[in-house]
Amino acid sequence: MCGYEGWAIFMDCDVLVLDDVSRLWALRDERYAVQVVKHDHQPRETVKFLGQPQTSYPKKNWSSVMLINCAKCTALTLEYVNTSSGLDLHRFNWLEDEHLVGEIPHRWNHLVDYDDELPLDEVSVLHYTSGGPWFPDYANCGYADEWRREASHLQLTL
Repeated sequence: MCGYEGWAIFMDCDVLVLDDVSRLWALRDERYAVQVVKHDHQPRETVKFLGQPQTSYPKKNWSSVMLINCAKCTALTLEYVNTSSGLDLHRFNWLEDEHLVGEIPHRWNHLVDYDDELPLDEVSVLHYTSGGPWFPDYANCGYADEWRREASHLQLTL
């Protein structure tokens, strides 16, 4: 938590950033402890990636891309994080007040194959939340070609 000073960005590992991250950084607002895309994500399936049960809960996927005002997140101690349920963490139950969760534009956490497909110039972060094209079962998911283009620049092999 950066010594509970300054700001940080968190993103899940299954995202592809298409934009200059300084544009996300510029959205920081001192009124908030965290800023997120406030999805109303209602999963359609009952089983998710690797056969895990899919759960539906308030604020699903909000925590997958966050601007974090570290000074306002002192409740997130190592002990709290290690002993709390995932749902408590993902639903921001550690915050004193719901109003401490601010919003960032949807383009910063586009849920691939859940959100309507948009032109790439309208998306800043692609979130392959169901599974990305680096897995054979998801090779043809939405925006798979974009991921492959980026992977080829990095000379990644599948």
